[in-house]
Amino acid sequence: MPLPQKKECEKPKTARERVYEEVKEWIVDGTLKPGERIFDQEIAGYFSVSRTPVREALQLLSDQGLINVYPGRGTCVSEIDIEEINSIYRISADLHSLSLELAYKKITGKTIQELRQLNEDFYEAEKHGHYAKAGEWDRQFHDVFLRLAANRYLTEFTNTLGTHIRRVQMMNDPYYNLEGKKSDSYEQHLKIINALEQKDMEAAKEMMRQNWLHTIEIAKTKNKDRQ
Repeated sequence: MPLPQKKECEKPKTARERVYEEVKEWIVDGTLKPGERIFDQEIAGYFSVSRTPVREALQLLSDQGLINVYPGRGTCVSEIDIEEINSIYRISADLHSLSLELAYKKITGKTIQELRQLNEDFYEAEKHGHYAKAGEWDRQFHDVFLRLAANRYLTEFTNTLGTHIRRVQMMNDPYYNLEGKKSDSYEQHLKIINALEQKDMEAAKEMMRQNWLHTIEIAKTKNKDRQ
């Protein structure tokens, strides 16, 4: 009988990797709230692993600022500091602008078509109130440039900051809906695409920066609404 093409096997994840990735998602999606205590013994029981990989995973999360470890007192999820988030968005704006510059020579007509489709998917998700999906299309849009830039360090730094940004977005659900209005990201993405089509790298880079800086104001507005 005809068999489907064999998929490339993924490298099995270590216990530390499994714990790290899952607990990180719990923090990002709000399953674990800011200030909530974390008990390594409970997590070890949940994953059926020893406490050693759990402690290693928690150390990684601590290094990324997602949890706070207080020797002798315990571990808890870090609070969200809006001023710190402000800095993260500004750094992200520059990193994503750089990713566009590094990717620029590899951008083809096919790339432009991909970006347009991702942006239309983003628009449709946002229009119909599917805000989590809109956020995913938005990330995929920006990931096109990171993929083409093919710079490991840039990708790692950007993804680390992106984890904090996603946390803010989940906290401010629905993030892309400000008082019933759609965000400006769709139009800003269009301007990036149009600048690329016109071979104007500097304009595309600047619009990329503005796209990220604009979201600072959304985060601040949502934070005020929660207070």
